[in-house]
Amino acid sequence: MRVVVLSKADGFCKSAQSVVRLHWPDAECADGAVGDQRPACLERAGDILISFLSPWIVTRAELARFRTAINFHPASTDYPGSGCYNFALYDEAPEYGATCHHMLPKVDTGDVILERRFPVKASDSVETLKLATMETMLGMFRDICALLAEGHPLPRADRSWSRKPYTFKEMNALKRLTDDMTPDEIKRRVRATVYPGYDGPYYDRDGVIERLPVPQRAPLA
Repeated sequence: MRVVVLSKADGFCKSAQSVVRLHWPDAECADGAVGDQRPACLERAGDILISFLSPWIVTRAELARFRTAINFHPASTDYPGSGCYNFALYDEAPEYGATCHHMLPKVDTGDVILERRFPVKASDSVETLKLATMETMLGMFRDICALLAEGHPLPRADRSWSRKPYTFKEMNALKRLTDDMTPDEIKRRVRATVYPGYDGPYYDRDGVIERLPVPQRAPLA
């Protein structure tokens, strides 16, 4: 059986790769960052393609080469696309989670296999929400890999995506603060967009940009 895994090169993804190799020692694992060259492992036919925080969007032609292609998305079905942690915190969502779904050429639109949710704490930041999500998603990843390895059919969740995927443009717009925003609006935007090591929220005063300070330590990985 030919199994291919696409992921980022971080600690969470290395844990996922370790799980895969317990079931399929010869699995091909490609990791990288946004903008990296596409991995050659997508050019040949295979049995299972697994995306776990993949930096690459898989094309229609590449998906057609695999019998099963699934993705693990770090958000519940309410938050497809980019900036999922950010929008959940901005919305003050009471719950969040992780989702496993079949892959289609358009990201985060395929049928949902499994979703697991957990409560969002009032004290959560983007960083702590990400950590809780990774713990949930890795647990789901272990369970789904076991099903695939044992030849069991994948479940079908009684949920579907609740909206079209968010975009990077929408996520970046969430960082913009103006003096005419209410204190509550500014507080929600700041909570939703501060993450260590990345540009955070900023004031736009007639085109003059003033960024708020953010922690410069390394983010969770």
